[in-house]
Order: sequence, then structure tokens, then C-alpha cells
Amino acid sequence: MQILIVGGGLVGSTLAARLSQSGRDVVLIERDGELARRLTAKLDVQVIEADGTLARVLREAGIEKADVVVAMTESDEANMVVAMLSATLFEVPCMLVRLRNAGHEEGFAWIARERHRDYRAINPVSAAVDRILALLVVPGALDVAPFMDGELLVAGFRIRDGSDLAGLTVSHMSLLFADAPTLVAAIQRGPRWIVPHGGEELRAGDIAYFAIARADLANVIALVRGEPARRSGGSDRPRVLIAGATRIGLDLARRLEAEDVRVVLIEEDPVRAREAAEQLGDTLVVHGHPTDETLLEEEDIERVSTFVAVTEDYEDNLVAGLLARRLGAERAFALIDNPDLVHLIGEVAIDAIISPRLLAVSLALQHIRGTGVRSVAALLEDRIEVIEAECAEGSRLVGKPLADLSLPRGMLIAALRRDGRIVVPRGHDRIEAGDTVLFVTTLEEAPRVSTLLSAD
Repeated sequence: MQILIVGGGLVGSTLAARLSQSGRDVVLIERDGELARRLTAKLDVQVIEADGTLARVLREAGIEKADVVVAMTESDEANMVVAMLSATLFEVPCMLVRLRNAGHEEGFAWIARERHRDYRAINPVSAAVDRILALLVVPGALDVAPFMDGELLVAGFRIRDGSDLAGLTVSHMSLLFADAPTLVAAIQRGPRWIVPHGGEELRAGDIAYFAIARADLANVIALVRGEPARRSGGSDRPRVLIAGATRIGLDLARRLEAEDVRVVLIEEDPVRAREAAEQLGDTLVVHGHPTDETLLEEEDIERVSTFVAVTEDYEDNLVAGLLARRLGAERAFALIDNPDLVHLIGEVAIDAIISPRLLAVSLALQHIRGTGVRSVAALLEDRIEVIEAECAEGSRLVGKPLADLSLPRGMLIAALRRDGRIVVPRGHDRIEAGDTVLFVTTLEEAPRVSTLLSAD
């Protein structure tokens, strides 16, 4: 598969690195000369220093031979130019375009309908809001990714000192969750990522990811956390405090208003604060800085169920989240798309990070990984992939006991969905044609999923 990526920023370069590691033939176009030179030294891909919105440059980069074109620049307008050239002049078969503006998404959808091709828009704002809302559903989770039309969640929890789970092996989990299809899918232990086998032992301090059927969520959370969730302010109505009237902050406030959540939004810029107050309904908009301790106390931070920092300053988000937790907020989420800061999470008191970069990369990968792949998510530090795929008739997985599949070390099958039912498979279980299969795999082994789904 030959892939042409326009835009070498965080999203484009991360995607190029992932695809290159998977054995794809990648060409990356970046107009900034200094960035292009850094990417040439860093990535195992062909990097072209040029303006990817020019037809001549796209042709010289090999667009006429490309199976997939990906437009991931920081500009919606530039991405739309690439989309129009790719669709009308070069008629590429598959295209992924990063768009933040709803109006641009509408225009791109028209192009896709007219061309009848596999053209997809990726909106990192919508993806970030969806991830935050998923986290709000799972008390105590550090990370949540929905699969199988939302019927299955992969959720990460820290194993605390004194937890009943500390010291248990993965195979013993079935005894605790006898009535709920639940599996330990991955473990982060310090700098190490583990796709566990049955004899792997959970330890205090681990971040353990569980594949949980949504219907059994409450029972599993009670066992994992070992305590009921705290209620905020003596009221059943949750309270969320958002820092930043950014696109993500505004969209999140609107979605939460629709769910009858009490929302306060803090914005430092007075013009933005006034505009946010005009655009939103029941949300209380406050002018101020999210790291102002007095302001947070005035807004009853100790009664807040979740503090969400989504300003455009990642360092501010980290500091504001830490301060909110110290002042009594039950949970704190921070928008952090700086790879150097992402690696700090787990060592500080932030409950979850939101990375639009990783979310956009995951959405792109699910359209590139191969036939049958329905969804892809990267866990925390981008070292583990969770891949949902449809198993078709003729696949080498069909009909064999799982114990006989000889999956590579670093890969496991965490769940199946068959006839609308979620199943945590055992070694004697067999995959049937039409099953939806959830793979958990290290980044290095992820390309082999497509091989397993293919015919013998």
C-alpha cells in the first residue's frame, strides 16, 4: 500500500511513523523547510519539502500511484484544497482529511457523495469531546475507548496499594468477574507496556486496562475501584468545570448541557468569554485564569465531579488540573498534545489526558489498517493498539480453537461479539465467520492483524 501524507505536524508525522513501522510505503510532504529536515532525519519515510496544495507537487510526489491520500495540515483550507485536487484531478481511491470546521466537513461530504469514493473527514475536536464524554461515564478511569458500537469499553484503572486485585494473576480475574465478560487487556508498569498472558500478575501501581461489557460496567467498576464513586455537592446532578472556551470547550459544554449537567466554563480572554456566554445556554461563563486558586475556590471546586482543562496552552492545562485536584475536585482531565508532557501522566495526579493527535491518528488508522478493520485506538503512550475487526468467511481465524491460532507474543484476542452478545473467549472457543473480534496488540505486531484476517 502506497500512502501520501500532506502535512508533517504532530498528526501527520505520528501517522507516518506508525505506517512506516507497519511496512507501508509512505511519502510525506511538508512545506516548512526546518521541520522537513528534522522529519527526514527522524522518520523512515520519504520527506518532500514543498507545498502540498499544488497539483504539480502532488504529481511529483506520486499521487497518481497512491492508494490513500491523507491531508493533515493545521489548516482546514489547505486540507480542502488537497481534497479537491485529489478528487477531481487525480481521482484517488481513498482519502482522509483532517477538518475542524463544520462548514468544511459539509463541503467535503458533498465531494465524497459526488465521487462515490472512500473519502472520510477526521475531526479532532469531535473526537476529543467524544473521548471526554466516554471518560465521564466510567468513574475512576484514566483512559476509555468504546468498541463494538459502544457495547464494549476498554478502560484503564490504576491498581492502588491495598487493592484486592494487587497480587492476582490475569487468569484469576475470571473468578472475580464470573458473571461479567471482562478481561485484562493490557498493563502499563512504569515505562513498560505488557499484553498479558494468563500467568501475568497485577501489581500495585500498575495501570490495568480491562475490556468491559457496558451492561456490566457498574459491577466491574465497584470491584476494580474497591469503593463507590463520590457524589459531588450532595446532589445527584453532576457538576463539571471546563477551563478554556476553545472549540473543544464550547462543544463539550453544549453536549453536557443537553445531558442536564451543571457546567461552569472559565475563560481568560474577555472577548472569548463574552462570545462563549452568548453562544451557550445554561452554562455559567466566568472570566478568569484556570490556575487562579481563589477563582477555583469561589466556583466551589471541591464540589466539582470533573475538572476539564482544554485551553490551547498544554502546560497551563497540566498545572490547572493538578491545582483542581489539590483543591478537592473529584477528577481532573487535561488536554495535552505535547509528547514530552504525555509521558509524565501516571506520575502526577491527573486522572486522564486528552490527546487530539492520538485520536486523529487512531481514526486514520482504522481506515488504513486493512479490510475488515472497524475501529482502532491507541492506549495512553501510543505503544499498544486495540483493533476491532470483522472476521469474514475464509479468514485463517475461522473455525480454529483460539489455543491453536499461535498468536504472536504481544497480541491477544480480548473479546468477540456474536449475534449481539459480548463474549470473553477462552482457549477452546472458536471464531465464526461474521464475528466481530477485538485484538489487543503491541505496535510492532499490529500489522499482523490484517494477515490473520485474510484467507489462508
